[in-house]
Amino acid sequence: MTLDLIIATPVPSQQRTHFWQTHFGTVKGFATFEVVIFTTMGQFCEDYHGGYWEYCTLSNDGAFIYPDLNQEELTLFNQHNGNEANVSCEAAGIAVCLMMYSLWSFQTESDILVDRFYQLRDYAAQHPERSAIFHLID
Repeated sequence: MTLDLIIATPVPSQQRTHFWQTHFGTVKGFATFEVVIFTTMGQFCEDYHGGYWEYCTLSNDGAFIYPDLNQEELTLFNQHNGNEANVSCEAAGIAVCLMMYSLWSFQTESDILVDRFYQLRDYAAQHPERSAIFHLID
């Protein structure tokens, strides 16, 4: 884990079309990642019914997305471990992306996905909601 402060920066709308290609382009199946993350959010959060998502890059070269909803807090339930947490939209996106990056890294044996997982995990470890994020993905 890095000790440097990691900063998340929203991706400008004109660069969003290249987000997945830029950060995951050599990973087999990367074109499906977005829709799978959207679907997974719906499975973990009863209140999620679609919406606008923010795309973010991290100062450690990581990347993630999160739903930008008109809600202060979302309740996520991980049916795989039985853990539940109330988190911000950003923390919800971090948790779901971490779970999916981990799963996909094993399925694809991609070093890029391993890197993206650890880059996002390092950011999550500095996040104010880190306890809830790690509770969800444990």
